[in-house]
Amino acid sequence: MKQRFPAMFRWIEAAARGVTVLRYGRRIRCARAEAVVQGTVRGEAAVMRPLGLDDLDALHGFLAAQPEEHLRYFRPHGFDRVALRAVLGSGAFLNYGLFVGDRLAAYALLKVAPTGSAFIGLLVGPDHTGLGLGRFIVGYLYWQASKAGLRARSTISRDNPASLRSHEAVAKFEIVAELPNDYLLIEFPPGRPETPVLAAG
Repeated sequence: MKQRFPAMFRWIEAAARGVTVLRYGRRIRCARAEAVVQGTVRGEAAVMRPLGLDDLDALHGFLAAQPEEHLRYFRPHGFDRVALRAVLGSGAFLNYGLFVGDRLAAYALLKVAPTGSAFIGLLVGPDHTGLGLGRFIVGYLYWQASKAGLRARSTISRDNPASLRSHEAVAKFEIVAELPNDYLLIEFPPGRPETPVLAAG
């Protein structure tokens, strides 16, 4: 529908965002109010926190600097400034950034559906891969979704073993469906996960 009827798809998407904000907006705001986690990465001060419109330049620069192959499994929305402004201002996206020092090192999000599903997305920059940050961020998003009373879900390619390992390390998930192109739709169990600890490298 997105490709064949773009105008209709945009209308449906806008309506879905409105329903999502009406149903879950207060819970989302409460979860984000407690979302700051401080720690260290390679001994340097680091913080995971919600992103807002003031972070547009940092997020745009971070995404523009990623090698194309690094974005292979990460296309949750457009990366131009107009698209990013809409995402950062949308009540249906919960956007977060991991800052190491004063530099954005990873970007994460929960895309919330009117049904109460919160779909996980994350991208760790090449300079910070291999430190276990993927596992930390998946756990962080699961924690935030749970605080908002949402079901944490993710679509993962079978060809992306690093992402599978990051999810498996957080909690035992259920495979909800097998999707085209060797993707899996998974869901974490409901619960009250503890605040994740940020200490990597």
